[in-house]
Amino acid sequence: MDNNQQIALSSMELDTIGEILNISMGSAATAVSSMLDKQVIISTPNVSQKKFDSMDYVKMEPAMLVTISYVEGISGTNVMVFRQKDMQVILNLLMGNEDPPTDDFEFDELSMSAACEVMNQMMGSSATALSEFLGMTVNISTPEAKIVESDDAYREAIAVQEGDDIVAVTFKLDITDVMSTDFASVMPCSLAQNIVSRVLNQTEEQIDAIPAGSANPAPT
Repeated sequence: MDNNQQIALSSMELDTIGEILNISMGSAATAVSSMLDKQVIISTPNVSQKKFDSMDYVKMEPAMLVTISYVEGISGTNVMVFRQKDMQVILNLLMGNEDPPTDDFEFDELSMSAACEVMNQMMGSSATALSEFLGMTVNISTPEAKIVESDDAYREAIAVQEGDDIVAVTFKLDITDVMSTDFASVMPCSLAQNIVSRVLNQTEEQIDAIPAGSANPAPT
């Protein structure tokens, strides 16, 4: 996206994105808790704007990318980055199996489909929370999951060019008595700015809705 690299988000805008994601991921955690019958907490978003070239998720690899496209209300793509072993734990729990992850686990068509369904529930709830926050309908397409086999996988999923800026968010993910880990969310700056501008416009509208002079003392 050529216009994406021209966007510079302020620290206030990045903080706003963090707060919005904190709220929406709280709803996502509740959805996953219900699916797994375990307490799930998603918290502490760490938000930064950086060049795509400097994005480094080696510590997350072998990784799985889950792409979520917003198709109503806002437009853009959000890419979630999970460790494969963490997703394996989640899928095991989904099947009622609390065994630790194994090195020989294979993400076949069935397990990839199950991963997409978990993410569909998780991000669907997140979109609902975002809808309520923005006061408008926000819908996502069916998530698409893929295994990272090369560095190009990130660029293709996020749909940016090498020199573009992206907004990277890291979350803590805790599943009680099972694991404490983290995962990432990556989006083009244009999507982050779109969300922030809607929130700020909404705030301005609320201020504008206050009757003129209502804060002034009545004339004597």
